[in-house]
Amino acid sequence: MRIYLLPISTRRTLLYCQKHQPPSASAASLTSGSTSTTNQRQSWGDYIQTKAALTWASWEKKESGWQKSVVGYGNQLLRKLPYEEWALKSMPPLTKSRQRQLEAFVQEQAQAQGDFEMESGEKGSKRGKVDVDKVEVVYPGGLIKKEQVPRILHKLATEREGHHKKWFWWCLAGMPVTIPIGILPVVPNLPFFYLCYRAWSHHRALSGGKHLSYLVQHASRLLSYQPSPILDEIYSIQRLPLPFTSEPTTGPEAETIRHPDPAKVVKAINGGNTATEKTNGVNMGHVLEQREVEDGEVLLLSQENAKKMVQLLDVPELEVELERAIWQVETAVEKKNKEIGAEVRVDAPSVDDTKKEKEKVKTH
Repeated sequence: MRIYLLPISTRRTLLYCQKHQPPSASAASLTSGSTSTTNQRQSWGDYIQTKAALTWASWEKKESGWQKSVVGYGNQLLRKLPYEEWALKSMPPLTKSRQRQLEAFVQEQAQAQGDFEMESGEKGSKRGKVDVDKVEVVYPGGLIKKEQVPRILHKLATEREGHHKKWFWWCLAGMPVTIPIGILPVVPNLPFFYLCYRAWSHHRALSGGKHLSYLVQHASRLLSYQPSPILDEIYSIQRLPLPFTSEPTTGPEAETIRHPDPAKVVKAINGGNTATEKTNGVNMGHVLEQREVEDGEVLLLSQENAKKMVQLLDVPELEVELERAIWQVETAVEKKNKEIGAEVRVDAPSVDDTKKEKEKVKTH
């Protein structure tokens, strides 16, 4: 398993977990006609996901009809789901067997390092050697310092926990209300299936966050930090200016990632500055200062460079995640700039106010 930390802006980072299936396991599943009971239990979730994906793909191929309309509106809804939720869903759930395996490995590592304290109920128990590979955390070393990595991981794992718990229960509560819609013979009970999907999605995000939190809790024994020269190269060849806002779109508690060259951003934005020029809906009548870049939010990755990143990393499934995350952050930046622009227009004196002030000066 490998985790990618990919800064989208100086305030937002995308997490993506690439799951590796052992070659022996995949070969066995292809050559053997039977599977164990454990594998059958674990495959139900994947089976349902695969079945739903195939049904959705078949509806997309329809030239017309209600299935095509449902897919069109559904894809718009799915694109608007927070990329942070998709990120946590990329983490495999922390099953009881997986947790026991990790706990055994952590205790084995503690004993090897001279720390003989064990959890209650397991003191003195004999265990065989536990073989668990460390999870690689790949990140751009030029943007993220090594000591920042565990803080960012912990933030991503826990910041939306309350949100997912709340809406998981709300979706469950709403399911019985939508059941009467199934009486209609024309179309399936779409509201019911949507609430089912959202409840599952929130639950998967919670499970992924729990798994990530456990890894961070035992980071020294379970995580391996790997700065990537490939990522550093991608982030260093950005064309400026990228979308920018002088006020962050996140809360003050967000882990800030410094732009590699904020002075370069300031120069690029101020290059053609005039009293009437606007950037993403904001009147840029004043000269931008480096402090505003550092205190605000600057995009660090464009859609064009995201595709290059996917090709160089050879992780094709990452493309849709990056595309969604960049689009959402760009939209948030544009919205914030429009809010700032509205405030500027409200605070700025109108033409009539200016005339009145001049008349007052003349009379005095």
